[in-house]
Amino acid sequence: MRERVLVVEDDPEMLDTCSEVLKRAGYEVVGAGSGRGAEEILRTSAVDVVITDLKMPRVGGLDVLRVAKEGDPEMVVILITGFPTVETAVEAMKFGASDYLMKPFSGELLAVVERSLEQRRGKEAYGLLRSQLQRSFKLSGIVGRGREMLRLFDDIRKAASVDAGVLILAESGAGKELAARAVHENSGREKKPFLPINCAAIPEHLLEAELFGYERGAFTGAQVSKEGLLEAADGGTLFLDEVCEMNPSLQAKLLRALEEGAVRRVGGLKAIPFNVRFIASTNRDIQEEMKGGRFREDLFFRIDVIEIKIPPLRERHEDIPLLAAHFLEVYSARYAKRIDGIAGETMELLNRYEWPGNVRELKNAIERAVAYAKGSFITKEDLPEAVRNGAERQGGYNLHEWKEKTFERLEKEFLEKALGEHDGNVTHAANALGVHRSTLQRLMRKHNLPAA
Repeated sequence: MRERVLVVEDDPEMLDTCSEVLKRAGYEVVGAGSGRGAEEILRTSAVDVVITDLKMPRVGGLDVLRVAKEGDPEMVVILITGFPTVETAVEAMKFGASDYLMKPFSGELLAVVERSLEQRRGKEAYGLLRSQLQRSFKLSGIVGRGREMLRLFDDIRKAASVDAGVLILAESGAGKELAARAVHENSGREKKPFLPINCAAIPEHLLEAELFGYERGAFTGAQVSKEGLLEAADGGTLFLDEVCEMNPSLQAKLLRALEEGAVRRVGGLKAIPFNVRFIASTNRDIQEEMKGGRFREDLFFRIDVIEIKIPPLRERHEDIPLLAAHFLEVYSARYAKRIDGIAGETMELLNRYEWPGNVRELKNAIERAVAYAKGSFITKEDLPEAVRNGAERQGGYNLHEWKEKTFERLEKEFLEKALGEHDGNVTHAANALGVHRSTLQRLMRKHNLPAA
């Protein structure tokens, strides 16, 4: 889409000069020799950018600015003047001017126009992503829209509908605990406890006490009796993260407890019944663990009634924009910072990177970017150095292809769906999306979507 620029200037020579520069740069240009003429154009036709002289007879640049913003709050309006004052600049910015240029200027004009348009594109794209997040593609905090993620959502719903053991297979950082919580929160046990334990993070000699509890005097330091997680999770769900880290001896004790439906505390004789659903996870190849004798087959068959596989982030690049928008929303609120979006080249870097740390690494990168951001947009300088350097090393990734096949397609499909839900009514669709009518019309022109 060629953006349409309205140049408003009562000096014919300056009007011709600005128009020629913009046309050579590929913009569609319409000129107005007065503020009154500009107002008429703004009321009767679509414009993407307004460049207006400040001092003009009768209807000045600030009047043009107000009319432009009334029709389209996201309109890019750039004021130019040969007589700058601090008061005028402040007033212009108060009414929403994108920038303020002083005559004479040369190459600055194109740079200011492109920068302002890029910021608006980023803001609109982020707004659309936020609208998508609010409308769909979420399940208990899990965000995604690709084929693999929709299959994951379906697997979680199926697992939640029955009360069987679940084994989650995924790389580190892919969201194993989120998936386990999603199963619990959508099951009949949702009002009961969900207790997670990371088997890799607790020393072997303490893990048994954490799971089974202990009686007073059972070992040095056991001054009082304490219930274990098997008791505490009664009626709910116990999530054993990285279950392959559990030693074979403890695996045997856990299997016995599962089969008996009762637990004996360390140092105790009494069998305490419990009713717990087990969800386990591992980032290892569990078949290889069993072949090597490091994981018991009988325990595997006890917990692997339902198997859920979470795809790594590198295999679902089309989910990265949604995830980035989700985390940006979370951390902007947490750090009380107003962030309007993610710059286009920054989003391209995020998608080019392979994310060895999966969703956890992306979450960390966005949190850091929000904390470091100095402006209203996340730039590539705000990203961790490892992400910037890694994306540059993976420069063979075809960014144009990604934009065509992923983000642009995502945006277009979402707009088509929203318009279809409202029978092509632009006003109703814009209200549902939470964007201004003019913003939706601009996005429709961008994607060549017809109006009703």
